[in-house]
Amino acid sequence: MDRFTTYPAAQSRPERAPAGVFLAALIVIFVTGLSAADSIGFVPCQLDGSCASQSVALSQLPMLGISGTTTPAAVPQGIEPTHIAIPSVGIDLPVQNPTTLDVNALDNLLKQGPAHYADSADLGQDGNVIIFAHSSHLPIVHNQMFRAFNNIPNLTQGDLITLTGSDGKKYLYSVDSVVKANTKDGTTIPLSPSIGKKLTLVTCDTLTGVSARFILTATFVGTE
Repeated sequence: MDRFTTYPAAQSRPERAPAGVFLAALIVIFVTGLSAADSIGFVPCQLDGSCASQSVALSQLPMLGISGTTTPAAVPQGIEPTHIAIPSVGIDLPVQNPTTLDVNALDNLLKQGPAHYADSADLGQDGNVIIFAHSSHLPIVHNQMFRAFNNIPNLTQGDLITLTGSDGKKYLYSVDSVVKANTKDGTTIPLSPSIGKKLTLVTCDTLTGVSARFILTATFVGTE
């Protein structure tokens, strides 16, 4: 018997679609999936470019139950903020220091008050210390931590913010600006040490929509 068998033309395998068709379909599926994932903060930084830019997308911070992805825990390496005080607007609250970057876990933690974003700078380091908390303007709020950062929009340039560190020192920051942003606009918050010693406070703006945010930036001015 011959080693190879020749089939009649009628029994030959059906023709395959051109490779270009399959490639085009795969690209459409990938882009569609990536767009949906990015809308909930699911896209890894290697894909959306945030690793290279050393920043975190506003959409990846936990506010108002936005879903996210499970991310490996960060390891504390410096002086952590344990308390935030802004006398001019009546904010005087403890700060949590979770090691997880999981958005759903962080969103639950916000029920207990402000939290420090684990991948942001620690106190005394060059870089950006990011702290986020809820705001709510509902007439009745049983858990007052949903109003933790209600007065952030009322701060003006030059107002002082004091963060107490795990070393017992007080780290003072002067407000630069408070701006409105939207998680759907691709806004990012810088993390690079090249920006110097900065503080960013992030809270939701429940009056204008679930994706609206207030972002406060401040510059380190000294310790006491």
